Amino acid sequence: MELLNKCINLLKEKGAQKAEVFLTKEVKEEINISCGEISLLRTMEEYNLEMTAIIDNKKDTIKINQIDVKTLEEAVDELINNTLNSQPDEANDISDNILEKNYQAEKLGADIPLMHKRFQNFIEKAKRDYPELVIGEAVLEYNDKYEYYYNSNGVKLSSNFDNYSFMTMFFSKKDKKTSSFNYTIITAQDLEKEIHELGSLSILMKESVEHLEPQSIETKKFTGDIIVTPDCMTSLIYILAAHLQNYYMISGISKFAGKLNEKVLDEKFTLKTEPDSDILAGKKYFGKDGLIYNNDYIFKNGVLNNYLLDLYGSKKTNLKTGPSNGNYFIVENGDKPLSEMIKGIDKGIILCRFSGGNPAPNGDFSGIAKNSYYVENGEIKYPIKETMVSGNLFNMFENIKDISKEFINSGFSSFPYIKFSDVVISSK
Repeated sequence: MELLNKCINLLKEKGAQKAEVFLTKEVKEEINISCGEISLLRTMEEYNLEMTAIIDNKKDTIKINQIDVKTLEEAVDELINNTLNSQPDEANDISDNILEKNYQAEKLGADIPLMHKRFQNFIEKAKRDYPELVIGEAVLEYNDKYEYYYNSNGVKLSSNFDNYSFMTMFFSKKDKKTSSFNYTIITAQDLEKEIHELGSLSILMKESVEHLEPQSIETKKFTGDIIVTPDCMTSLIYILAAHLQNYYMISGISKFAGKLNEKVLDEKFTLKTEPDSDILAGKKYFGKDGLIYNNDYIFKNGVLNNYLLDLYGSKKTNLKTGPSNGNYFIVENGDKPLSEMIKGIDKGIILCRFSGGNPAPNGDFSGIAKNSYYVENGEIKYPIKETMVSGNLFNMFENIKDISKEFINSGFSSFPYIKFSDVVISSK
């Protein structure tokens, strides 16, 4: 691509000893909603360009979203100046895996009439089945995404794929009662299904209405079981993944440092990264450092198979790079129905959303259960309010009670329901 070659040449002319460029181009068709009605249909084209320079082991990166000649030249001058004033680090480098490759997924193209139909059906469905639901925002997009990576070693990578994405924020209101905000983001390869059938959207809308009548748990504090929903599971998985990535591994505080190929979590737990998945609608073929991504296991039956280090993290730790940068996760589902998992709870909650800070490096956490439910004697009793949960994340994943056969595919991830024990639950 001429633009990327121009960037590399400019950087080298200005003194960069090593240079790399990462460009994304997105063409979007977007339908919006306002006050319950379709309000906008527009086509957008967006560019984002990142340039990186290395001089005497000093490295810096600059990002721009305009690609005219003047902007590029000004950005290159600023980048070179910033690079010269940065701190040297021998781990700063660019990929030397000399490769020219284009990754081209099978594309369907935008179906504007179908987008309009699905969006209108969603609005009507929400009004009919959930009259108390207030949709604050909703956007349906068709995304045609191109990515390019070039570097001064001669690595040239490109990719192109398309999909649909849907984002909505909502709450429920009846008389003077309101439930808390909730949201979801879903990606799909096509629009064969109605929007409310994608991901967990129908579940979340139902829960929002039910939380117009939340209750406080009578027992103020107890230790019990929790079932974490697929939506809530996302944040827990990314916390586990963080301990496999650059910051925790380089700083030496990772829970999993030095434990490659060892059993570190419950044998029921298997986590895969699938950046080129047949199951997930999202794709990511290579990173901003020019590393090719692959589908692989992170944990398999509790055994740690891979770290998630990029090129810099690999050179800094003398460990191999990861199969991805830590996205597009799939947790293998189990064989127990969710209904049976609930029946096995004497006292506990279904944790649908968690609001709290990141756990301590040792895994200790504490936060508020949002949009969640109290379970007693194997039955869901009522939606809850003002409830805290606390425990240790690593202890939880080392002692999993059950994993459901049901799972939710958001397009970015696919997670089941997971049941944990010995979590402290406190109600005001």
